[in-house]
Amino acid sequence: MPTLIVAATSPGAGKTAIAAAIADHISGGERKVAASAAWSNDFSDLKAALGDNVPEQPLADQSASVAEIATAISNLASEVNIVEGKTGDHATNLSLAEETDALVLLVGTPADDILHPASSYGSRLAGVIINAVPRYQSHEVESRLIPELTEANINVVGWIPEDRRLLAPTIGLVAEHLGADVIQNEDESDRLIDNFLIGGMVLDWGPFYFGSKENVGVVVRGDRPDIQLAALQTDTVQAMVLTKGARPVEYVVYEAGQRGIPLVMTSGSTEETTAQLEGLQAKIRFDHPAKLERIRELAAERLDLDALDAALSQPVTR
Repeated sequence: MPTLIVAATSPGAGKTAIAAAIADHISGGERKVAASAAWSNDFSDLKAALGDNVPEQPLADQSASVAEIATAISNLASEVNIVEGKTGDHATNLSLAEETDALVLLVGTPADDILHPASSYGSRLAGVIINAVPRYQSHEVESRLIPELTEANINVVGWIPEDRRLLAPTIGLVAEHLGADVIQNEDESDRLIDNFLIGGMVLDWGPFYFGSKENVGVVVRGDRPDIQLAALQTDTVQAMVLTKGARPVEYVVYEAGQRGIPLVMTSGSTEETTAQLEGLQAKIRFDHPAKLERIRELAAERLDLDALDAALSQPVTR
């Protein structure tokens, strides 16, 4: 029963997203996969992303020992196990890999030290994935970081660019973060918002401005029906955050209802609300089927998952 432990160099490196992508890829080959998390709160995120496609289950609680986690893994009724390890605790991850005869996949970002923790896994290391690469760091990754890792005999499975869909909050999370109320189409609160635009006086024609980005959340004063109606004329707006505690006019409520656009009402000003949204990033999780779809696409384009799958079929070199 091959086991792959997905480890990360730092919080937010993308461990859950990569674990879900690998589990989804292997299960697509008609092999039974169990995906779960050891010493992690990320199991609920895996469940939300993978749904019923993979028979995932939690292993143990935060205080479980390596031996207890290893026993839980051995009891999984699957052909391949994908297990999230401890972020940054490479000694414990290595102990678990040795206990379960597993391979380790290390996920890191360009801002992290990847070389030293990767080297610590020795022959247990299946490879590394460089995740969340900013647009203007791709050259640095390809010209310096990957050659550096390759020269150290570390297999680079690939790299994935930073992607707005993977960093997108749901409308429900936006409302919760702002302490706001969803006053219209609350049943659509699971939609993702990739971009926020401010509904102010702009020089461009309103629908052109609001249609300039995909999956938009508009932050606009609640007493500006002219701007709100301009936003509702586009196909890209997914929600409107109405500020200053002003309830929109009934015509706006009606149009939003017809188009299924959630309206979120908050008491703060537009400036205060925009500033508050800057603190939202730390709360965003990999917990949405649309995010699984996006990481699946990126993994297919950027990662050698077939080689990783093949490595899991071979005995681990000690």
